[in-house]
Amino acid sequence: MIETKDILEWCFVLGALDFGVFGFLYSVYATASFQATPTSPVRQPITGYLKRFCWAVVAVMIVLTLLAAYTSYSAAVVFQVWVIVFCFLVLTGFSLVLAIKME
Repeated sequence: MIETKDILEWCFVLGALDFGVFGFLYSVYATASFQATPTSPVRQPITGYLKRFCWAVVAVMIVLTLLAAYTSYSAAVVFQVWVIVFCFLVLTGFSLVLAIKME
């Protein structure tokens, strides 16, 4: 049987990796978007792929956040774990906002 701490550990490890991947992809997207100028407003074709990939990463982060919250609730974990889950939720929310603002 998989223990609660193992599930939470995997959620947090995979979430940390996803946050890193999202940050890298978002910075590449921003760099590619800055190459568009008023005289040449067309963005690089790669920005469409980056946007879709960022959305996929955010979707995975949302699933991991929900799984961590559900696991924490069902296991009645201590306050310190809830603080980590809350931070996870805030970072996922900010990542979602950034993904929404991608043009």
